[in-house]
Amino acid sequence: MKRPVRTLIQIIAVCVMIFGLLEIGLEIAHHQIQVRDHVNPIKTNVWRYVIAAALLAVGLIVFLGSDSLAEQLTDDIDDDDTDDLTNDSDEIK
Repeated sequence: MKRPVRTLIQIIAVCVMIFGLLEIGLEIAHHQIQVRDHVNPIKTNVWRYVIAAALLAVGLIVFLGSDSLAEQLTDDIDDDDTDDLTNDSDEIK
């Protein structure tokens, strides 16, 4: 059960990182469009960049720690990365 939990955590972490990247990219694109169209650009809100950078950092930390998180969230005692069910019949003998 550890592997599916780890995969789900990694998917969520990547989505958080993508959301942070999109926020930064769209804010830069919005500012560039205003400059190109000679509109008085609205002052860039630094907090949007800070929040997006925090999302990137949190997503990266969760992605890198997904193995440890999955181990803490699951209580499988003998769950290894090598699931070999054929050896179970040999151990009974």
